[in-house]
Amino acid sequence: MTHYANIARPYALAAFEYARDKQQLADWKAFLANAALVAKDPAAAKLLANPQTQATSLYELFQDVLISILDTEKKNFLLLLAQKRRLQALPDIANVFNAFYAQLEKTSNVRVVTAVDIQEDFKQKLTHALSKRIQRDVVLHCEVDPAIIGGAIIYMGDNVIDGSVRGKLARMRESLVTA
Repeated sequence: MTHYANIARPYALAAFEYARDKQQLADWKAFLANAALVAKDPAAAKLLANPQTQATSLYELFQDVLISILDTEKKNFLLLLAQKRRLQALPDIANVFNAFYAQLEKTSNVRVVTAVDIQEDFKQKLTHALSKRIQRDVVLHCEVDPAIIGGAIIYMGDNVIDGSVRGKLARMRESLVTA
């Protein structure tokens, strides 16, 4: 799937500013998440990629699926995206919107991958340390992946801290091959 980050930013910003001003951030976040799911659906993605598909047909598809959460402004937003052939950008629009929303709330979602489950007291210490480092509230999302052997991989936005045994072994192998 092609990423439309540059295209998505102005649409996400407009949606975010509107939702913030109207105090509808949670509604718009849910709307964009659901619209992104529709855009990611293989059948819908095929229609979106087809230049022969009419913009009105694409708009009607999204309207029919999302009818229970649409109001006039959200319909207009979808119609604009359909007319500009930008409905494929909805997953990226949702991601950028969520980033604006998190920035407003001064929170960061941090994904931590470990080889075994993390104990609750360590989660609290890690949350505190990361919050102090990035100076915002941190919400940890912990995953277990035995393939990393040991240690942890921490994903904070665009930053990745690879402290896994697998990562260290890969770096060691790379340094031996290049030496």
